[in-house]
Amino acid sequence: MGATNREVKQSKELVQTLLQVQDLSYNDWLHEKHQEYIQENQDVVMESLIQYKELREDRDHKNSY
Repeated sequence: MGATNREVKQSKELVQTLLQVQDLSYNDWLHEKHQEYIQENQDVVMESLIQYKELREDRDHKNSY
């Protein structure tokens, strides 16, 4: 079960307050977390791109006949 809207709001408010105390931007922090997640899952991104490329090449090859 996922977090409720209330739980998400409470967590966000707490993180925003903690970051403010440290003179850090919530948006900058969130962007950094997004970038970390993307980097951690780079293999998924690359695998998806390779599969897309293969499907496109198969489609193009079939259309050339």
